[in-house]
Amino acid sequence: MNSIRLYKFKDSISRKMHFLGKESNLDILDDPIHSAFLDVEIITEYVISIPNANDFTCKDLSYKELLHLCSSAKETIEHYFIKNNNNYDMV
Repeated sequence: MNSIRLYKFKDSISRKMHFLGKESNLDILDDPIHSAFLDVEIITEYVISIPNANDFTCKDLSYKELLHLCSSAKETIEHYFIKNNNNYDMV
């Protein structure tokens, strides 16, 4: 079995986390009181075991099938990103 990573952001699932920069990633150890006043986007990463990762493409599956596949993930990681009012990622 090989592992793949899928990323869910709002109503889309893809193999790449391509739209938010790593520099805007919030540390999960940050004080939650401060992050309550920020516009935060959450991307959920799913680590999924499949027989042949090289042949897997998201385009072959519907959104519902991808959600079902994500529900079988052996590991789930949430990434928190700060977004300011000008739609630019910021730290």
